[in-house]
Amino acid sequence: MAEFAACRGRTEPDARLACFDAAAAKLATATANRDLIVLDRQDVVETRRSLFGFSLPRIALFGGRDGARDPAAVAREDIAELDTTITRVQSLGNGKYQLTLAEGGTWRSTEPWTGAKLPEAGSKINVRRASLGSYIFKLPGGRAVRGMRVG
Repeated sequence: MAEFAACRGRTEPDARLACFDAAAAKLATATANRDLIVLDRQDVVETRRSLFGFSLPRIALFGGRDGARDPAAVAREDIAELDTTITRVQSLGNGKYQLTLAEGGTWRSTEPWTGAKLPEAGSKINVRRASLGSYIFKLPGGRAVRGMRVG
């Protein structure tokens, strides 16, 4: 990207065009070799949703402190909860369940899930951060149950 910025300072049209052509060739090569991956804001938001529940390094992609704050950058907003759908349910016994969510994450309840509303594939679920690294699972019309991300 620095090569592109340097080209903007060139005043001679042929030299400017040659500079931009060389910078574009480097960019195309880096992209083809997967040394550089370009993501739009929606890709970043979807990636952050799929990683919800994991401890992530503090880098800009994951909402870390990079020194520059852009209030319009939705991709950097911290995700505190996730409204999604359960795609798979596995009973672990003793009222505990393992859930696979639409984003692909695997979660386990850490306390028994009791009551009339039990998790099932296709159900909507809200997962939100709780204290000490735990999470709260809540089905519509059901009671809240503590859990954790396992995969």
